[in-house]
Amino acid sequence: MPKVFVTGATGFIGNNLVSKLLEKGYAVKILVRDKSLLDLFKWKNDVDILPGDILEPETFQGKINDCEIIIHGAALIAFWNRIWDKLYQVNVIGTRNILDEALKSGCKKFIHISSVAAIGYGEKGESINEDHSFNWSKHKICYMETKHEAEIEVHKAIAKGLNATMVNPANVWGVGDFRGRRVPVIKVVRLRQPFYVHAGTNFVDVDAVCEGIINAILLGKCGERYILGGENLEIKDFLSTIASELGVSKPFIKLPKLPIVLASYTQEALGMFTGKSPRPAASQLCFFGKNIYYDSSKAATELKMPIIPFRECIHKTIKFYQEQKLL
Repeated sequence: MPKVFVTGATGFIGNNLVSKLLEKGYAVKILVRDKSLLDLFKWKNDVDILPGDILEPETFQGKINDCEIIIHGAALIAFWNRIWDKLYQVNVIGTRNILDEALKSGCKKFIHISSVAAIGYGEKGESINEDHSFNWSKHKICYMETKHEAEIEVHKAIAKGLNATMVNPANVWGVGDFRGRRVPVIKVVRLRQPFYVHAGTNFVDVDAVCEGIINAILLGKCGERYILGGENLEIKDFLSTIASELGVSKPFIKLPKLPIVLASYTQEALGMFTGKSPRPAASQLCFFGKNIYYDSSKAATELKMPIIPFRECIHKTIKFYQEQKLL
């Protein structure tokens, strides 16, 4: 089996991806900035470890020529526009650095793990596909803009001869989130809070995402992108599914936007002193009142990606958090 070079291996998608690549017989080399994070993963002794950083090209230049496949997953997810430059450095410049080395190394396949954020959204709440034009710019959101610009970098490399495919995961849940980033949401539901907001998006199981990424190695077409999604759910239904799994009452009071706006701007102000990113950030307020839905039929058909029901996904997620004593 060919060797795969992976960036972002210690992240949520990345660590699941490495595990599944190894299960399928691929040899794996990973770029790691902080080796102490590897203690979380059972596969740490089964991969080649290359200490380095996507923002320091000298750490990996000439060191991945033995890899026929490159999967670039390292990225920064944040919506606080005060750290826009940091996101640009990681998501755009970091991607450019890996692409430049990929062109030099002569790799046979490059998979860029992008995001549905790079695609856009349906103005009327309709489910959109990969051909939708990018229309987030009017909202000025750092994450959306930098993921969109990263895809532009991929297309530039394709024009230079790189065989590259882009995959665009939606809102990812599932096992392997050792940092417990989804835990606060589950804890709030467990407390039987009655509120929900009017909004919606697409929720996908990390197992399905990894299957789509790996299948893209052989089945993904150069220059194409594939939405890796699952179920489109309104937030009320999303929270109700979690509540059902926990055996608690479901939310039933729709929260108006004003308290959310006030809370967001209060946290924005505090963030200037604490350095902590507000949740939600002011840039995310445009999500409320919108159903941001996606159509994954292309990935299901061309990449053979499974569509896993969110009820099944949340069952696995909660069980994992409980086993890890995070919940």
